[in-house]
Amino acid sequence: MSIAAVLEEAYEPPPPHLRAVGDRESTGSEPAPGASPRSHRSVLIVEDEPAIRETLRVIFQFQGYETVEAEDGAIGLEILRDRYVDVLILDLHLPKLNGVSLLQQIDPPPPMVIIHSAFEFFSPDEVRKSTGSKVFRMVRKPIPPPQLLSAVAAAVSELENLET
Repeated sequence: MSIAAVLEEAYEPPPPHLRAVGDRESTGSEPAPGASPRSHRSVLIVEDEPAIRETLRVIFQFQGYETVEAEDGAIGLEILRDRYVDVLILDLHLPKLNGVSLLQQIDPPPPMVIIHSAFEFFSPDEVRKSTGSKVFRMVRKPIPPPQLLSAVAAAVSELENLET
């Protein structure tokens, strides 16, 4: 069973007497449970490990983000050239085109780039030297979901500051 199916199966709305003021019954057109006003922001997940990619997708969709996925750096770069995304979650050790090479071929901002890596092939200092100011934040795998969501929220906030 996929992680998404487990989360969807496990979700139960609170009973009416526990709903917050303003809560209402679902009409079927709202974002997923747990979604927030961020629902119009997009996240591109470039990760070669299918289980990690799916987990990240579920976490971000559950919080209301639109997600796009790429299983290697070449596909990620193609997506970035074809469409706008707000935040890029990027592994470094990828097939076809590694994360550092991908970053060297895109222009900032956006997307706001969050490196999500174990840093076994590239050190954070090597990434900084190779990519300049293109990286918003670097986080080491494994990272607890609340910390990763906090990094994405900070990236979106920074993006909103740049847009105004």
